[in-house]
Amino acid sequence: MNDITPEMKNVLDFIDGKRAADDYTKALEQEIESVRKNEKWRLDYMTLQMKYQEKYEQGMEQGIEKGMEQGIEQGEAMMGMLMNRLLLEGRLEDARLAAVDETARKCFYEEYNMR
Repeated sequence: MNDITPEMKNVLDFIDGKRAADDYTKALEQEIESVRKNEKWRLDYMTLQMKYQEKYEQGMEQGIEKGMEQGIEQGEAMMGMLMNRLLLEGRLEDARLAAVDETARKCFYEEYNMR
């Protein structure tokens, strides 16, 4: 670390957990201690963090809902295409089976390369 100034080395050392070594890092240490003791600031920070967490959770819920909606739409489209192909080929019994049996439906999807 020969390419940095002694002042920058003091700051980096301070950030790394070492004691304040000059006036600047001592001032930083005092400000940090002041902020730690400031109850209003801590309350404001905690409140802000709670709001961020709430927004994050809302976003996750919305994402899950949207994903489920898209999955349902895609599943319905695939089912419709499968039924159409089976009926066009006159495979009425297979269409009935695909409508009620998930395992059979998956086999028909593979048969028609619909995955």
